[in-house]
Amino acid sequence: MIQTEVLVIGGGPAGYAGSIRAAQQGSRVILVEDRDLGGTCLNRGCIPTKALYRAQEVAHLAKRASDFGIRATLEGFDWEKVQARKDKVVKQLTGGVRYLLKKSAVETVEGFASFLDPHTVEVQKRKGGNEHIRFESVIIATGSVSASLPVEGADLPGVIDSDEALELREIPEKLVVIGGGYIGMEMACIYNAFGAQVEIVEMLPHILPTTDHEISSMLVDLLQKKGLNIHTSARVEKIEKKQELVVHYVHEGKKQSVSAPYVLVATGREPYTEGLGLKAAGVKLSGKMVETNAKMRTSVPHIYACGDVNGKYLLAHVAYKEAEVAVHNIAGGDVQMDYRAVPGVIFTVPEVASVGLTEKEAKEKKYEPVVGRFPFRPSGRALLEGETDGLVKIVADRESEEILGAHIIGHHATDLIAELTLAMQIECTPEEVSRTIHAHPTLAEVVMEAAEGVFGNPLHSP
Repeated sequence: MIQTEVLVIGGGPAGYAGSIRAAQQGSRVILVEDRDLGGTCLNRGCIPTKALYRAQEVAHLAKRASDFGIRATLEGFDWEKVQARKDKVVKQLTGGVRYLLKKSAVETVEGFASFLDPHTVEVQKRKGGNEHIRFESVIIATGSVSASLPVEGADLPGVIDSDEALELREIPEKLVVIGGGYIGMEMACIYNAFGAQVEIVEMLPHILPTTDHEISSMLVDLLQKKGLNIHTSARVEKIEKKQELVVHYVHEGKKQSVSAPYVLVATGREPYTEGLGLKAAGVKLSGKMVETNAKMRTSVPHIYACGDVNGKYLLAHVAYKEAEVAVHNIAGGDVQMDYRAVPGVIFTVPEVASVGLTEKEAKEKKYEPVVGRFPFRPSGRALLEGETDGLVKIVADRESEEILGAHIIGHHATDLIAELTLAMQIECTPEEVSRTIHAHPTLAEVVMEAAEGVFGNPLHSP
């Protein structure tokens, strides 16, 4: 039996971050990973998706080269090379994780861990055999898996999940995406940009249902101009195989259908706890989520759970911070996770980003929201970039004047949200943001002008 101070189960963002941080604090650490270091984010999620996203950005610029006076044309694309570059980026980053773990003296074990009791796991090793590991503290960081679609035909060949969508060796002529959340919308935009005819079927009244409605409505308008067909309030009844896969759904009481060679099921993700033996450890679950408090402790004080597996925020950047909180507390600290300002970024075309409350949520929480808006179109930088579609929206509280939320759609929205996330974290007012000198000409000026618009008037707005 192996003895260790800290055991980490899962090598994704929470797992490898927790392992490195625990090692930096002087603990002996063992990390058990059954599949790939880096987890879903590096191998099958954030990174490979954005590698494909970057490829479509380059294609977009090539198509518009003449707008900038450049004599260049887009002759087409080599999808095999696009995929090869994606795989190269993934390999480089996962190799970097492996290097960091090694330099931090974290011992990695390839296999699947399950609890035998609150202080012992059994690891079924990938190359055969098993091993028992006894620990003082453990971080469960097993991540999440794609949620299944409970309808007839969901298991037909050609019905794929997001992992498989990233590995398609050709661009399909048509693609049906079931689910208008961030995963479905990102994949829809990527494949649309490379020429696929995309149909999106979403059960709820709006795509990106947790996003501010004004922002998601603007995105729908922009995507429809790009040729995407979006069907909302559409409940899928079944999928059947004919010449193509046919998705049958009901919209406003009427039965309708769309077809394509491939159907991507992107109906969300759910925590992965199957086979972990959590009952033997005494760890309480809420559905499939591991229950944790603000210190990232489970119902068993020396057992922690970070990242997607606790179901709080299925975001890599939250997983990193949760792991740091857990490690501080393992080392005897008294630290709590702060979720006041959690940014969300969505790599649609154009990008969408948000932090804090939507305007609707602010009203529901009995605030008196005041809203400042500023479009990208008057921005000198947006104009010279040729990317004038977009909007920054800031929601503030009339009484306290603090920022309650911020929502952006447009070029580099996923970068611009950082300023407003920091502003919320340190409880800035819109006036303090607007008084801050922003460099010219930059897209950040749009944030400044939106902040000016909350309680006053933006300079570059009639």
